[in-house]
Amino acid sequence: MEEAEWIIRQAETQDIHALAAVHVGSWQTTYRGIVPDAYLDGIQLESRIELWTRVLDPANDTVTFVLVNPAGAVAGFINGGKSREKELDIDAEVYSLYLMQEAQGQGHGRKLMNRIAEYFRKQGFASMLVWVLEENPAVQFYQKLGGQFLMRDELQIGGVSVQEICLEWLCLNEVIA
Repeated sequence: MEEAEWIIRQAETQDIHALAAVHVGSWQTTYRGIVPDAYLDGIQLESRIELWTRVLDPANDTVTFVLVNPAGAVAGFINGGKSREKELDIDAEVYSLYLMQEAQGQGHGRKLMNRIAEYFRKQGFASMLVWVLEENPAVQFYQKLGGQFLMRDELQIGGVSVQEICLEWLCLNEVIA
């Protein structure tokens, strides 16, 4: 019997609850020690379900790909679209990339990044960016994929100031496969 594989596919409305659960679970593990525990512990699944209902609305001009484990469960996702940084000459943006802890460190994040970069290229986009909390270990992941530091900003999460950095890829063909 052949072993089942991890797959990446475009998200569908039936994925909303799974996307919300991955979103909450990955925030609670990834950002522990970076943002206040009280904030993380207070994240409500219902609010993320509402968010993903809006994100997956066909009128929303974004794309979401899900990572599905061999058991058929969503274990991660990537979401993006046109760059929200209108003053920059960058076409596309990765809005979010989250993996459940058990799916991390296995190359799935790289595959998701390449899938969205491929999608962006087919849309005629030549460049992209991503915002990431500076203390997030994923900064190194994005840098290994060719992301270059562009700028830094400060934001408030749970009443605490955190630094966020923007990384850019000026040529989508340079995202590491």
